[in-house]
Amino acid sequence: MLPEPTSLLLFAAGLAGAGLGVHRRRRA
Repeated sequence: MLPEPTSLLLFAAGLAGAGLGVHRRRRA
């Protein structure tokens, strides 16, 4: 079974958003 492209996009977006948030919080 192949994962849905939408799920992959949401997952990647979530990881990227969380990573950016952590970096921003740490720097700021």
